[in-house]
Amino acid sequence: MIFRKEAIEAKKNRLTGKIIIHQRLSSYPLHLLIFVTFLAVIVYLSQCSYSRKETVKGYLLPSKGVIKVVSGRKGVLVRLLVQEGSNVVSNQPIAKIRDSQGMTGGVDVSMALKNELQQQRQALESELSIQTAIFDKEERRIDTQLTQRNRSLNAIRKAKATSLLRLELKEQQYEKNKSLHHKGYLSSTELAVVHEEYLEALESYDRLEKELASVLVEIDALKSAKILLPEQRFLKKTTIQREISQLETQLIELDNDYEFIITAPESGMVTAIQPSVGSYLTTDTIILSIIPQNSPLEMELLLPTRSAGFVQLDDEVRIRFDAFPYQKFGLVKGLVTNIDQALVLPSDKVFPIKTTEAMYRVRATLATQAIGAYGKQFPLKVGMIAEADIIQEKRSLLEWLLDPIYAIKGKLG
Repeated sequence: MIFRKEAIEAKKNRLTGKIIIHQRLSSYPLHLLIFVTFLAVIVYLSQCSYSRKETVKGYLLPSKGVIKVVSGRKGVLVRLLVQEGSNVVSNQPIAKIRDSQGMTGGVDVSMALKNELQQQRQALESELSIQTAIFDKEERRIDTQLTQRNRSLNAIRKAKATSLLRLELKEQQYEKNKSLHHKGYLSSTELAVVHEEYLEALESYDRLEKELASVLVEIDALKSAKILLPEQRFLKKTTIQREISQLETQLIELDNDYEFIITAPESGMVTAIQPSVGSYLTTDTIILSIIPQNSPLEMELLLPTRSAGFVQLDDEVRIRFDAFPYQKFGLVKGLVTNIDQALVLPSDKVFPIKTTEAMYRVRATLATQAIGAYGKQFPLKVGMIAEADIIQEKRSLLEWLLDPIYAIKGKLG
């Protein structure tokens, strides 16, 4: 038999209808979708970034600092020579302070000393005038005496010349009479008379010699006195002027002690005038402050030690001023320009902001010196308090997600 019985029976039990084989859907599109989604997430995480920031407090101050002018001495403020907001130049007077003490009788000690010194100065000035007059008179007296002595000198010289002629004549007569006496023509008595006349002429000549010598000595003395007179005048004048100068110095010191002027240490704008006229000042009383010229405002930020690890120069700063709410007026940007290496303790009390922990001072420049609002520009002012975000580092989201892995790797390494 061509067909077996079993085969024929099997054909009898077949189901009616067509058999359709259902093929399974391909998994390729699903894998592609998952891959694209994963790639998009990776790209997003790598392209989008997140900035780490530290929020700190700070205040505005000029780049050159605020110069606080103190009295330096005790006294009463009698006059302010500047006004709030006025500009001053270096060494310009800004305040007058008086320091006076009273005596038992109610007289001011400084004024009493000043009057006494002024009287002494007037006495010395009078003495200087009198001494000038005395030296003028002395010079005229010497000139007069020199004139008289020169006249006497001329007269004595003439008398001496005449006396010399007489002496020579008497000498000749005596020699002739002596010769006659030796020859017996003249008696001794007559010779004695001639001899006596000769001696009288000789004595007269010697007396004139002495007078001439005496007059010459007097003339020399007068000339020497006249030569020394200008030096004596100069010496006396210098001595008195030195004493007057000493009194002037004492008066200046007394005036400075009694009433002294405070001057501006640097050019700038006056601000924060504290005492009023009539106030008593101690040595460390702050009279006013000066904002130096060409000193733009900067932000001084107080950085806690726990936040100081990653702050670097040129880090971006975003500042929110308390006086200008950032929701309405926006932020002011800046850059870190200086980071102090020394800590400032709360006990130092050098900040206008109360601190309870040690801080580093960080300086940041501002992108603008004014806030724009309502169509106007409102300038920032010294001392304004603000809150600032220091942008420490900027990394992608992927780097932030992988940061724990880097940390573990660093520890294992």
